[in-house]
Amino acid sequence: SRNLLLPDGVPPERQWARFYVKIYRAEGLPRMNTSIMANVKKALIGENKDLVDPYVQVAFAGQKGKTSIQKSSYEPLWNEQIIFTEMFPPLCKRIKVQIRDSDKVNDVAIGTHFIDLRKISNEGDKGKAE
Repeated sequence: SRNLLLPDGVPPERQWARFYVKIYRAEGLPRMNTSIMANVKKALIGENKDLVDPYVQVAFAGQKGKTSIQKSSYEPLWNEQIIFTEMFPPLCKRIKVQIRDSDKVNDVAIGTHFIDLRKISNEGDKGKAE
């Protein structure tokens, strides 16, 4: 029977695949005390927090994963991987990678980047399917 949830042109016998996203490190993170966020934090928690407690959140195909939190670091080193399980070829075309500052009140996004799967995949049966 045909899978009615799949769009036209997508083979119903698609295989499950694992996507490994490796997060190594970050560098050049902004000093939070030079931004508006520092004033917001001072108003909310009564302290001017200069250092960031960064972690990386990765979102792909409706799933989210995140690294550990590196306390008080502007050049955090994680060397961790996040694994997603999704159909192949994936219907979702990009991975969202966001570095965030962990906070007691509200985590703040420091930077966001999107990885376009079409630009990093191989042609042919082991890569993307047109």
